[in-house]
Amino acid sequence: MTMLRATLDRFEIDTAGQAIAVLVFDDGQQLVVPRSLLPSGVRHGSVLQIQFVLDPDVEAQRRAEIAALQERLFGEAPSSA
Repeated sequence: MTMLRATLDRFEIDTAGQAIAVLVFDDGQQLVVPRSLLPSGVRHGSVLQIQFVLDPDVEAQRRAEIAALQERLFGEAPSSA
């Protein structure tokens, strides 16, 4: 499994007043996440491993919610692709 790594560049406050963290990947791309999602003890310069994990239960729930909304708006939900 390939593991992404990013360095914590800085903490900021966003326009809504929420604490955020700016992570920078080796290629210079940035990822902004809520500070509350980071592990305790993280500080400027900390290197974090980032992993993507499928969540089939939440996906199924969201698909069902979308289908119900489409049915309510358009009279029938389109077939699943």
